[in-house]
Amino acid sequence: MYSHFFRGEQSTAGFHIGDAIPDLPRSPNISSKSSSNLTAVNSSPFHLHQFSGLANAGMATLEMAAAQVMGGRGQLENWADSGMAVSSPNITDTSTDIDNDERINNSVGGDQQRALVALDSSIMSKERTGDQRTLRRLAQNREAARKSRLRKKAYIQQLENSRIKLMQLEQELERARQQGIFIANGGVGENGYSIGGTGALAFDMEYARWLDEHQRHIADLRSALNSQIGDDDLRVLVDAVMMHYDEVFRLKSMGTKSDVFHILSGMWTSPAERFFMWLGGFRSSELLKVLVSQLEPLTDQQLMGICNLQQSCQQAEDALSQGMEALQQSLSDTLASASLGPSASSDNVANYMGHMAIAMGKLGTLENFLRQADLLRQQTLQQMHRTLTTRQAARALLVINDYFARLKALSSLWLARPRDS
Repeated sequence: MYSHFFRGEQSTAGFHIGDAIPDLPRSPNISSKSSSNLTAVNSSPFHLHQFSGLANAGMATLEMAAAQVMGGRGQLENWADSGMAVSSPNITDTSTDIDNDERINNSVGGDQQRALVALDSSIMSKERTGDQRTLRRLAQNREAARKSRLRKKAYIQQLENSRIKLMQLEQELERARQQGIFIANGGVGENGYSIGGTGALAFDMEYARWLDEHQRHIADLRSALNSQIGDDDLRVLVDAVMMHYDEVFRLKSMGTKSDVFHILSGMWTSPAERFFMWLGGFRSSELLKVLVSQLEPLTDQQLMGICNLQQSCQQAEDALSQGMEALQQSLSDTLASASLGPSASSDNVANYMGHMAIAMGKLGTLENFLRQADLLRQQTLQQMHRTLTTRQAARALLVINDYFARLKALSSLWLARPRDS
């Protein structure tokens, strides 16, 4: 083992053991050749003293070698220390590596911190986005709730209008029963004459619906006139009311075909309105008188136009009134001559049926009188619209509505009056 160590560290020890003991064997086992040599030495007295000297010299040499070996061990230890000292730069390098690792760790930590900051900002951005979405949803929910409340309000108003219409129909039916008229399909009244129940009832319902829509148009027109809107917007509302009047004339034309006597009697109106009724409606000339007194001031040209229109209406009304009187007289004469006589012979029956056919033909002209009267009323409104300005026409429509509203109020008061027992 020492031979191997010394061979690896020759430069440090500074000598070879072989130089001190040239013939010393390197193996710890003594060979047979060495044994023979020792035997030869012991057997030769001459060489004994020489071998002893050599042995002593060899022992001294061994002691010197051992001392050198111990010195070599000291040098080895010093070399080890020097090696440790030399290795100190490696330690410095290690510390440098540690610093680099710390910087890398700090850099990684900074990156992680920046990543955390970015993550926090992303989370905050998402939270803000979520808050904005929540606000939008809340705004949408509020808008939907507002629209729902409006729809509910409109539905409740519609139900209320339907209830009012039903009450009005019930009142009309009650008044009809009190006057001896029984509305039914092909029914016969208590006074003994038949009425077209389905046509009259359908017209009454349609007229009640038209009246509700007319009140809404008038309310819009009144609100617009009070808010001082522009003439263009106001003209749109005025035209809407005029078109709505055209609708009621169309309804009356259909009602006349179904039951001319129902339209002529005015049972679909209030009692006070029936008092002023002429051929199933208002007199155009009387309505113009009301408008002239309510629409002042008017220009001279407008006043002249309304006066001329009033005269024309008066002439047309007189002509239709005379025609109705002539029709009534002719129909009365026809019915008076249609008599079976004391004997119901075949000739008398044929004569009776002939006169009844003539009377039916004459009644057919009654529908024409009602259509001409409604046409006069419709043309009067249109001519008034053309004569007046937009704001004057709006006020005129409000005056007409208020006039008929007062007639309805008068009828209600009359029906609700206390009666003496």
